[in-house]
Amino acid sequence: MLRGMRSALYSIVVVVVGCGSPKQQSLPVQEPPPLAAPAQPASSGAPAMPADPPAKVVDATPDKAKGDVREAEFGKLAAGYVDAFSNGAPHLTPDRKRVVFGSNRDGLPQVYVGEVGKPGDKPLRVVQTTERAQVSALTKDGKTVIYKADTGADENWSFWRVGIDGKNAVELTPGEKLNRDDVVLPDSLPDTMFFSARKMAEPRSTLYSAPVKAAGQVKPIYTDEMPGFLADVTAKGTAALWIQYPRRIENYLWRIDVATGKGQKLWPTDAQVTIFSAVFSADAKTVYVATDGGGEQNMVLALDAATGKERAKYTATPASAQINSLTVQKKGGLVGVTIVAGDHSEIAFLDGKQLKRTKASVKLPLGQGGLNEFSDDGKRVTAQWSAPDKPADIYAIDPASGKVEPLRKDVREALATMPKIKASVVEVPAFDGGKIPTLVYVKEGEENKPHPTIVSYHGGPSGVSMVRWSPGIAFWVTLGYVYVEPNVRGSSGYGRAFEAGDNGKKRVDAFRDIEASARWAAQQAWADKTKMVVYGGSYGGYTTLIALAKWPDIWKAGVNLFGVVNLKTFMATTSGLIRQVFLTEFGDPDKDAEFLAQISPITEVAKIVDPTFTYAGANDPRVPRSESDIIVKALRGKGVPNEYMVSDNEGHSLARKETQVEFYARSARFLETHLK
Repeated sequence: MLRGMRSALYSIVVVVVGCGSPKQQSLPVQEPPPLAAPAQPASSGAPAMPADPPAKVVDATPDKAKGDVREAEFGKLAAGYVDAFSNGAPHLTPDRKRVVFGSNRDGLPQVYVGEVGKPGDKPLRVVQTTERAQVSALTKDGKTVIYKADTGADENWSFWRVGIDGKNAVELTPGEKLNRDDVVLPDSLPDTMFFSARKMAEPRSTLYSAPVKAAGQVKPIYTDEMPGFLADVTAKGTAALWIQYPRRIENYLWRIDVATGKGQKLWPTDAQVTIFSAVFSADAKTVYVATDGGGEQNMVLALDAATGKERAKYTATPASAQINSLTVQKKGGLVGVTIVAGDHSEIAFLDGKQLKRTKASVKLPLGQGGLNEFSDDGKRVTAQWSAPDKPADIYAIDPASGKVEPLRKDVREALATMPKIKASVVEVPAFDGGKIPTLVYVKEGEENKPHPTIVSYHGGPSGVSMVRWSPGIAFWVTLGYVYVEPNVRGSSGYGRAFEAGDNGKKRVDAFRDIEASARWAAQQAWADKTKMVVYGGSYGGYTTLIALAKWPDIWKAGVNLFGVVNLKTFMATTSGLIRQVFLTEFGDPDKDAEFLAQISPITEVAKIVDPTFTYAGANDPRVPRSESDIIVKALRGKGVPNEYMVSDNEGHSLARKETQVEFYARSARFLETHLK
């Protein structure tokens, strides 16, 4: 949950498993409906939150793969799409001759180096590990990569240093397990890195410095009792920008004096806002902030770095478009902007002084992605991008002209035989007269032919489904399914009010959107209303279970990936960061226990009758496996057809190729059996 604990909007997984906050990281996310409004929650007399499912005593032992012929056939198809790997997080060396990037080309996120002039040649894998590794930074001399790795996808990240020749790997932060965010390397302090981190069980977050050349003293500089994240550090390493994150809709920007550890609240001083990104200008005199300003108008502000006084403003068009990240040109003063315009991404450049949009027009296909960082000379800026028919890949953009050049030209064999997929965006009527932006993927030419239909709900809750490449979508559409992704209220990229429209007691309004989008899908020409599947991961898994319990007449089956089952047990076992942020999203488990019981799937588990496939990662720190155990026990106790897959080397993820292939093969075989 929390779309990445601020750093997983761009992580290699196969389903939208979100629950996180808005900073970018490694690779674009891959994928592992007249209305009867749900009853309003009663003010009293609600059932108490059960600690265990109301069923006879049964265990939650995972099921083994059947390994039959049909499962093997599905696995072979899935493997082809999983092998159509994604590239991301590109960093150009100072001479712009090589690019360091992340990729899952070998079946697990790892770090690679390629020749810019030879984009078709096989890149060098510089990290040799059986655990996932993500690019965090490239040192100023371009000779060394700082990357981070965890164990079994547990999100206790440790930093490593390795030469871009793949030699001399050394762990920089051995010892204490922490949930570490990405590093910032100041140009004038090449031997020092800065990062934010926290213990998994605590919301308290700390800013640290540490040596880059070898493991050494890790120095705490500033500690915030609330969740917080390092946003940037000046080139001289004297000051840091810190985003305090007590709630998704209440953030504060602090300037931290690195030498003394003293903090100064820079902005805002008298309002509640969401801050998506913050960076220093090259001369450290200005701070650029991407924010919603506490209202519906998203913007970039140029603030005086010492006083927080506003100097200039850029307003987004449309107003609700979320400016997700900023990157600053060291020479030239441009600000690169990545925009989440609801169902797709956009890229723009601003003049750093007046914050006026430049004439450079970046032409990329409708899809998802964003900017990474400028080259040292400012003549190129790296980016990553995906489209429905093209996996995420890396590019260099000329900020003066907007011209886009590919940094990789890899062959992905499965794409040659993939059927043409038509992706469309429609607006589904909501119960209150609003609209539910919805993505539909179907085989081109089969729009008027009924298909089994998967209605997939994203994680977050404040995630968003965007037009993009997904091996999962390609797999399901190839098998003859229509794949539908409603962005119900609570989704980001459609304005502050829409995103906050499911907070607390408003959760029941989101339930109405879920029902509206599902009933709409079942009524379309491309849908076989007798073969409807609800599907989702993380908060999307919670949504799946809510939908199965409340509207069993719609569904024939469900697929739940690490979904929240009991909000009381979840809030007691999730990470400290997520628990703090979810006090606003859902409510306090003590003060609001009655309401949380009403909106917990376990309370209505007796109403679930449709066959359900459940997946969990054994090391999940966000939605612990215990939540999946609860629903599996309950379904088994009721005799509801179910299958349970647990991956020992996964967390809140489907990061490994073997896990992805097994999940798709088993869930496809399960659905085929129960949709007959």
